[in-house]
Order: sequence, then C-alpha cells, then structure tokens
Amino acid sequence: MMKLRYIFIYFFLFVLSILPANLPQKNYVEGEVLVRFKPSVAEKIEQHRAVISHNLSLKRKFSSVPNLYHFKIPAGVDIQEVIKSLSSDPDVLYAEPNYIYKSLVEPNDPYYGNQWALPKINAPSAWDKTTGSSSVVIAVIDTGIDYTHSDLSDNIWTDSQYQPGYNAIKNSGDPMDGDGHGTHCAGIIGARGNNGIGVCGVNWNVKIMALKFLDDSGNGTLSDAIKCIDYVIARKNEGENIVATSNSWGGYTYSTSLYDAILKLSEKGILFVAAAGNSGTDNDTYPMYPASYNLPNIISVASSDSSDSRSFFSNYGRTKVHIAAPGSSIYSTLPVSKGEYGYKSGTSMATPFVAGVAGLISSLTEETDALKLKKWILQGITRLPQWTNLTTTGGRLNVTESLRVALLPDNILPVENFTAERNTEGVILQWDFPVGATYVIIRRSVDTFSSRWDEGDLIYTGTGRSFMDKNVTEGITYYYTIWAYYGSTQQIEEDKISAASYTYTNSPPYKPECILPEDGAVDVSLTPLLKATGFVDPDNDKHNASQWQIARDGSFNSIVWDSISAPVTEIAVPSRKLFYSTQYYWRVRYQDEKGLWSEWANPSSFTTEAAPSGGGGGGGGGCFIATAVFGSPFERHVQVFREFRDKRLLTNRPGRTFVRWYYKHSPEYANIIRRRPFLKLAVRMVLVPLSIIIRLFI
Repeated sequence: MMKLRYIFIYFFLFVLSILPANLPQKNYVEGEVLVRFKPSVAEKIEQHRAVISHNLSLKRKFSSVPNLYHFKIPAGVDIQEVIKSLSSDPDVLYAEPNYIYKSLVEPNDPYYGNQWALPKINAPSAWDKTTGSSSVVIAVIDTGIDYTHSDLSDNIWTDSQYQPGYNAIKNSGDPMDGDGHGTHCAGIIGARGNNGIGVCGVNWNVKIMALKFLDDSGNGTLSDAIKCIDYVIARKNEGENIVATSNSWGGYTYSTSLYDAILKLSEKGILFVAAAGNSGTDNDTYPMYPASYNLPNIISVASSDSSDSRSFFSNYGRTKVHIAAPGSSIYSTLPVSKGEYGYKSGTSMATPFVAGVAGLISSLTEETDALKLKKWILQGITRLPQWTNLTTTGGRLNVTESLRVALLPDNILPVENFTAERNTEGVILQWDFPVGATYVIIRRSVDTFSSRWDEGDLIYTGTGRSFMDKNVTEGITYYYTIWAYYGSTQQIEEDKISAASYTYTNSPPYKPECILPEDGAVDVSLTPLLKATGFVDPDNDKHNASQWQIARDGSFNSIVWDSISAPVTEIAVPSRKLFYSTQYYWRVRYQDEKGLWSEWANPSSFTTEAAPSGGGGGGGGGCFIATAVFGSPFERHVQVFREFRDKRLLTNRPGRTFVRWYYKHSPEYANIIRRRPFLKLAVRMVLVPLSIIIRLFI
C-alpha cells in the first residue's frame, strides 16, 4: 500500500511540474496614467471634467507631444477602469498606463577576446577617413553614464552649467549610472581612442549626452522615457548637434505616447536606434517596442556573434528588424565602482554600435538628417546568407562601406529589383538598369555574398537587364551581388560605383529527423503522436506545410496514412488508421514558403499495442491502474490518461523514465485494486479530477 501511495504522489507531482506557470505580472506603474487630449481642449486641464471626475493629480505636461499629460490616480482605484472611462471621453485622443521598460542585457556569453567587434564591422579602415568629431552629439537614453570614467570623461557632453545630461527619475542634472548598462553602451559609442588607456569606441572623438530614465535595477517608466526625449528636443532646439539617440531598452506593450514622442524626434531629424530585444523571438509576430514602431527615423538592431550568426538570445524580424550588429561578449566601459571594464551581451550592446556609426558618418559628411543616415547605414551592410529573412537588409553593420556610400554623389544609384530564378537552363538573373549608369557588374559565390566588386566569380558586365547563368549545378545555392558603375575608366573608381544589391537561389529546407515514436518502439497507441525535429531552412524561409506518411513497409509502397498538414512538427494520428499488434514505418518532410520540399526523413518503425483482453487490470495499453478502476481500456478517463502518456510523457526524457517505472510497478497494484471495491472507489476519487485537469493540457 505504501508503494501504491508513492505511485500516485509521484504521478501527481509530475503532472503539476509540467503544467504552465505563467503568472500575470504588471508591466506598468500602479496609480499612474498618461492622457493626451484633443487640440480643441482649451480650458485649463486641471479643470477638465475628466480630470475632476476621476480625481486625477497632474504630475507633468510633456513638451514633445502636444496635449500629453502625466497624471496620478487615487490609491485603490482600478487603473484599467479609469483608462477605459478616459478613452471613451470625446475630448481624449488616448489614455494608457505608465508602462515600465527594461534594459535589454544578457548574461555573459563565451569569451571572444577584447573588442573583437570593432574589426568585425571594419572600423579600423574607417578610421583612416575619420575618427569622429567633438561637434557631433549622441544621446544615450539608458541607466545614465559614469561621466567621471577616465575613458569617457573627455567625450561627455555638458550643458552651459557643466551638467552632463539629465536624470528623469530625480528631475536633476546628475545622470550618474549605478547599474553599468548605460556606461557600457556609452563606451561602445565613444570611449576615448588613442589615449593610451582602456578601450576605444566606434568614435574616438564625440560628445555623449547622458540621459537616465532606467534605475539602478534596469527598470524605467514610460513617463521618464518621454521626459528624456523632451530634453533631447529642447537641446536640439537650442542648437545642439544631436544626431542620434541610442536606446537599449524596450517592452512588449505598444504605447501611443512613446510613438508620438519618437515621431517628434523624427520631425527634428534625429535618428532613433533601438534594440530589437533578447527573447529570441520574431518581432514580426511579437513586436518589441520601441524598436518595432513603424517610424522612418527608427533603426531596429539585432545581435550577431563573432561568427556573424544570430546571437542565441536576439530577436529578429524580416519586416521589423533592420540590421545586425555585434552584441555577444562585448568588452566596454563600466562604472569605476563595478570594475571600470567588462563584458556584456545583448541587443543592448549591438544598438550603440549602430548609433556610433551614425555619429561617425555625420562627422565625415556633416549630414545630420536621420533618413539619410539610416539609408547609408542600411545600404552599407555586409550581406550574409545566415541573416536572410531575419532582417530587412539580411546583413550586418559595415562602417567602412557605409562611409563610402555616404560620400557618393546623389546621382549614383544602386541597382533595383535584382532577382534570381532557376529554370531548366540555369539561373536567370534580372534587374532594372539605373539611369545614367555606364554598366553593371555581377559577382557570384557559393559561400556568401561578395562584399566588393573585386571579390567572387565575375559572371557579367554590361548594359543589359538580364543574364542567364548556365554554369551552375543543381542542389547548390548561389549568391549574387550586383553594382552599377558610373565611371568612364577601365579601372573602377570607388566614388563612382554604387552600393550593392543582392539576390540568391532559394534552397529547400533541411531534412528533418523522426523523434517519436522512437525507432523500434513497441506497445504504441493506435493514435500515436508523431514528433519530428524542428523546421530549419538555409534561407530562413518560413515553414509552409508538413507531409506525414505511415506505411506497412519501409519502402512506403503500402501507405496507410498520408496527410499534408499545417506547418507543424508534431501531429496525432487519427483513429481507425492503425491496427493492433502491427509494425508500421513513418516519415515526414517539410515545405518552405517558396514551395520547396525537404528530403523525406529517414523512416522510423514502431509496433502498435496488443488488442486488449476483456475486463480490468491487464489492458489499457499500459494504463493498468486506470483500467482496473474504470473497468475498460476504452472508458473515457482511461483514454485521457493514454493520450496524456502519448502526447506529454513520452515526448520527454523524464516522462519516459516515469512511464518505464510505472510499467514495472503498477500491474501488481492494478490487480489489488480490481479485487477491492473500497480501494477502487478511493483511487477513482483521485483519478477523476486528475483526468479533468490533465485534459486541459493535452
């Protein structure tokens, strides 16, 4: 009896351990709300009926967004009800909570060496042209900056009162960093270069404005973020040459107030560089803000590692994330109290590299317009196959090429609508020939995209609009790069060749592998869960469909079930397709969004369970105790336990360990339960509610 008790306790705890534990957490400041009134509201805002009726206390009026106010609501009042009521007021444009944002930093990844990222983005060759300028200002909106740091102090901006920036939390001119996040970002942008100590930033010379709205634990509010933007705009209006803001923070809640504030930055021509996020998810599906706002002055930045792959933590998005930059194991400045220098990882670290390049370009060209800086940064990328469809550009930051493109005359335009498509003769390339170009140059590679016009196999030069590349092999991916040349000399001049454009031949998904049922598995349910490895595509195409087959033979000449499903990696076989005590073979293949199918997975075999005998404890496909209690292997509660076993327990190692242990010990107790009515009733009282619970998670 003691062992029987342990079986139920162990099983119940195991079920609880795999149930979801996502507890709701508030992502806003309790008791605070931001409200934007319509321009027609002329009365003093404290006297407006909505403010009076909800007993709102005015905390601040924002300057960057007209008619936007920050209010405090009385303690104990439901903030959601207040927002709902305010939103329905005809004088209110919108109302929203005072959202909380977090710094986007990850724990340290493997050691790659001090400042590996600078040569990776070709900064050393860019420094031959410029190392920055003290007339260019980059604002870091973050946890503040240790402005006394010996490697930063010479590059810290100060106002007429010698204050290094603004602390929105304390409403003071002391943005000292107690966390380290903002100081680390500042060092990436502009740690003093060539000064004989520490590290150097993308800019050796620059002015960094310190703006603190994230506290010393890395959390900050929507209202304080907008206060920092207000400060930037006020200084811009006073004549400060603020080129860009670096924003290594975010959250998953859309804020109209923040959108409006960043829009005002856009109107002032200020670039807003934002971290894409560290959840490893697709921003096209689960947008991270502010990086995912559809505003022309935003550059959303993903993180790459030293091998140019996506950092495991980095968010991505083919329409909402623009560019990758180094973000894994980045060595930079830290507050003196935290060791002066150290490693951090995250899209937080990738973001200031891009903001720093904006400053470097501005120092060389004296251009301050956000849209032009954004265009040159994105046109200058190093195009990489592994970033295809993960960002809008499919590439990683390249400061040298961005500087070259920025210096080109306005009439030197890149090739547009460059495409590659396989046919029976080879690969047909097509493009629009730019007006004024002398000819185009096409280079081809099988490893990666050519980054210069003198790299890779030269396959075409001319004035046409198409070319058939016949020297190709089926099954090999080809990467093509095209440039337009506007010069008249045979020797190509760098200031007369356009930014590059890219295309490639699409490849099918990689062949999946069968996981469950394991090859050679026995006693398998008649409605088993088939599970395969995840969808992986060399072009990062999306998963479009899956095809599943079960046959009586390994050659699949006698197919008993064939199904093309939604893009899933596991599927339950429907009832009445399989028979008892029969050996089957199964396989799967995946299709990408371009319509290409992978190879079939290598077949995996399994044998179904034996037909149940009449009565109790020995049947039920292994659910011995449940069958003994309910009297039949086909009883609905028994079916729930069997389905739970197949879909949950057998799909992970701890679950399979439990099933083996259960099969070993439970039959003898099933026989005891079947012979003792009172025990059967007691166990039934446990199993009925348990089956109801686990049915929710099958």
